[in-house]
Amino acid sequence: MALKDVIGQERALRILSGTLRRDRVASAMLFSGDSGIGKRLSAINYAKAINCARPEGYDSCDECVSCRKIDSATHPDILTITLESVEDALSLKEKTGKDKNRYEYPIEAVHKIEEILYLSPYEGRKKIIIIDDADVMNINAANAFLKTLEEPPPDSLIILISANPDRLPDTIRSRCVQIKFYPLPLDGCKGVMSKHIDEKEMDFVLNIAMGRPGLAVSADLVKERERFTEILNGMIRGESKDAWADKGEINSWLDTASVLLRDMVVYGISERKTDLILGERQWAIGNRGKAKDVLDAYQEMQRLKGLLDFNLNKSITWNYVSTIMRQVMEV
Repeated sequence: MALKDVIGQERALRILSGTLRRDRVASAMLFSGDSGIGKRLSAINYAKAINCARPEGYDSCDECVSCRKIDSATHPDILTITLESVEDALSLKEKTGKDKNRYEYPIEAVHKIEEILYLSPYEGRKKIIIIDDADVMNINAANAFLKTLEEPPPDSLIILISANPDRLPDTIRSRCVQIKFYPLPLDGCKGVMSKHIDEKEMDFVLNIAMGRPGLAVSADLVKERERFTEILNGMIRGESKDAWADKGEINSWLDTASVLLRDMVVYGISERKTDLILGERQWAIGNRGKAKDVLDAYQEMQRLKGLLDFNLNKSITWNYVSTIMRQVMEV
């Protein structure tokens, strides 16, 4: 895959191609936008275009040794950093007492990035570091990272990737060229997902993915829908023990709850079940509620999603969300 093959992000790709055409690649960039819409994919293909041995029209050839090494994550000058790759989960828990779902980049990760960046490129034109979920650096890491951005080594590029760029300090954001990515249109989503999603479930998955094909192909959304219904039924029955496995499941559940609440508002306006995203199976549960209560509940789901990184107590969150959903369902 080359940069031009990334689907649905034409505006971002035009900007990136323009930097190559003018030979004005920045030392630091911030790719922002929802999860699952192609930010990391674009960053990797941008790195390929920069270091390609046989570039074609300000893009990579996708065939040379450099391109193949980047695709296989074996290029010595390109490094993608994720929370999982900082340390393996076991040693991480031993050092910090935290599991990886609660983890943030420590200052040691920044020091490692600095060590790599200050080495001259071994094979490529530039040393490139791609940092996924960059907004979860702790304060010490962010302060240390700022110094790297202020005095970047020559022939280097740092690409920060974030679904929550507002959580990054202003001082870091201001030193990056910001590239915004947007949810894909329906046709673009379908093009990405057609090789991964069963045709029978395509309409449902397209709707619930809401322009985020990466989310759809990385998760079994059909099973998630069934799991959502199971948990919601538990709330309605008044079960006191939370059924969420971890923070990731809470986040996914709040996403689907938001879609259900959206369905309730839309049906209140159009009275057409064909407009429903979740379909009639969930609608049998969620066909009640006053418009203001539903809108208030929707806003609370969004607010709670924003607070998940602050390690909310799972049991308290369960009881709070259960109360909201029971009120909306008028149970």
